[in-house]
Amino acid sequence: MKRASIVIPVFNRAHLVRRAIDTALAQTLPCEVILVDHGSSDAIGEVVRQYEGRIRYIRRETDQGPVHTWRDGIEQATGEYIHLTYDDDWLAPTFMERCLNAMQDDVGFVYTRALVHFEGQKRDEPAVLHPAGRRPIGPLVQHLLWGRFTVSPGCAVFRKADALNCLLPEVPGAKGRYGAKSGVGEDLLLFLLTTLKYPYYVHIDAFLADFLGHAGSITMSALSEGRARLLAQAYEHAKQFYLAQPGALRRERGLRRATNLARWVWESKALEAYARKGLQRLW
Repeated sequence: MKRASIVIPVFNRAHLVRRAIDTALAQTLPCEVILVDHGSSDAIGEVVRQYEGRIRYIRRETDQGPVHTWRDGIEQATGEYIHLTYDDDWLAPTFMERCLNAMQDDVGFVYTRALVHFEGQKRDEPAVLHPAGRRPIGPLVQHLLWGRFTVSPGCAVFRKADALNCLLPEVPGAKGRYGAKSGVGEDLLLFLLTTLKYPYYVHIDAFLADFLGHAGSITMSALSEGRARLLAQAYEHAKQFYLAQPGALRRERGLRRATNLARWVWESKALEAYARKGLQRLW
């Protein structure tokens, strides 16, 4: 049986993290659950005591940013495969089982669709509506290069070895609000750099990951406070780093790019259905 670890980085979100822990423990494929806390000053200790003996708790007194926390948990993991569940997100019970069943030697990573639940609102928004199945890596790379943001690692499973190699401690030369060690750019490069090693990826067309849209999240706060351009610039910097790597796929331009990407997008019947209902474009 494939061994897997779920890493949950937490920072001052004791009031939110229980759902992430509970759903990690409730997976139909048993996984090691690691809670990583770098410098929280809230009541996280009380939460940890409630799960004594069922999770591993890693505590560091100094906060060095989210990426350092992510990597710390991955380094400590004993599973061959890892998943990052952020402290404000949660998983369907079959998430790990279905992802690991789809993982093969020539597949770089597996990811699922997700639902964004908006705090204080009675609405959910589907995300990551990509074409489903085992697919060649190239069109996904083109999508990641041309999109403004990225797919969240919160709906993906990677090999531990690849995560340690491809989740950089920081994007070289990144500056500004979403600069080095912010997690913006490093998350995109986790996908892009992994694609350099494998010909295929798998996307599961089921909503098995749940994200909380709230003012404290990086993306939501950027969009609500008029910083979307800065966020996109940080991702552009990460893309330029990827494009400088040996073997990187170049951006397709003009009609060829539009045709190939459109074909990739509209192969998804679910995306067509949501588009007919008039939902906003999701990327």
